[in-house]
Amino acid sequence: MSLSKKQDLKIVDINDIRNINQTVLLHLIRERQPISRVDIARVTGLRPGTISSIVNRLIRKGAIFEGAEGPSSGGRKPTYLNINAENAYILGIDIGVRDTAYAVSDFNGRILKQKNMITDGDPREFIEKLADEIIKLIKGEYGRAKFAGVGVSIPGLIRRETGEVAVSPNLGWKDLPLKALLEAKLDLPVFVENDANAAAYSELWYGPLNEIKIKTLVYILVVDGLGCGLIINGELHVGSKIGMGGFGHMCIEPNGELCSCGRKGCWETLASESATIARYHRLMSNKNGSITTSMTDIIAQANRGEAKAVAAIIATAEYLGDGIASLAHGLSPESIVIGGEIAAAWSLLEPVIKERVKSQYIIPEVARIDIRPASVQRPSLFGTIPIALQNYF
Repeated sequence: MSLSKKQDLKIVDINDIRNINQTVLLHLIRERQPISRVDIARVTGLRPGTISSIVNRLIRKGAIFEGAEGPSSGGRKPTYLNINAENAYILGIDIGVRDTAYAVSDFNGRILKQKNMITDGDPREFIEKLADEIIKLIKGEYGRAKFAGVGVSIPGLIRRETGEVAVSPNLGWKDLPLKALLEAKLDLPVFVENDANAAAYSELWYGPLNEIKIKTLVYILVVDGLGCGLIINGELHVGSKIGMGGFGHMCIEPNGELCSCGRKGCWETLASESATIARYHRLMSNKNGSITTSMTDIIAQANRGEAKAVAAIIATAEYLGDGIASLAHGLSPESIVIGGEIAAAWSLLEPVIKERVKSQYIIPEVARIDIRPASVQRPSLFGTIPIALQNYF
């Protein structure tokens, strides 16, 4: 392999490891503030030197501040740490196939304002219109505020160094200089990430604190397509410069439906929102297209016990379980998180998925795998907040 090819396959470096630790530490301070360095070490398992390095950097940046001293247990009194919520604001943008959400967040990760718009038209014209709407929001409601940066999530392959969308089959976009277009309009640093990776980040920032020491997590984002974000050994795994956790394109049914990737029977053709809606319409004999039921409607009907909606959701759960079983065998993660609107039907999904994942090679007593729903709705939007924050620091 030549030197240039080796560089093209660069994976996670020391900065990515630092960023993950930093995100975890900020999440803990945000949830437990005021909190001491000693308590952070006890909860996270990070070394005191690592904690001091991150804390000092965050203090210099004004992201956190030292408050009151705590009681002494015999030695030096601990100093409590707090998030400086008003230090700056963050913009988050989640570009979806049907709609795009954008939000303003403070440094505590609280969404202060969220708006949505339909994703349509020429991609460059749409980004121009999106930027204009964001500028109008900032001027109207946050005219005096300081913004640190913009996090963006989008389905598809991203050229990481330039923030370009190489290809997004579900959106029909290709070779779009997304980062450059937004930076030119917003005059802020923009950080672009694949939507499934952004969703995985949302768990680092908004997930349960009892999982803060987890090193391996698989996030399955079920939207119009199906993607996976991978946290492996405490690091976000991104593969090559345009890589992502494209497990939605592993083959489940070789003679199945044609996928947007050009292959047949991919996981996302069976377990995505689009697949679930299409399945429900077939069950309802919706031949003339008169039924325009959304995923939200199907889930609501299924949760009320309506038979055909339940059947559509159960079938999706079975396909999700089949794919998850393969990931569980290959990666042996500590936690598997399922996000997207489908998570609202968790009472129907959970028993089916867990039954499909059962295997003689997955032994709970040896390596327990926790399968649970996402911590937040629209996780790829919430994930843009820590993405922008970690790059700011």
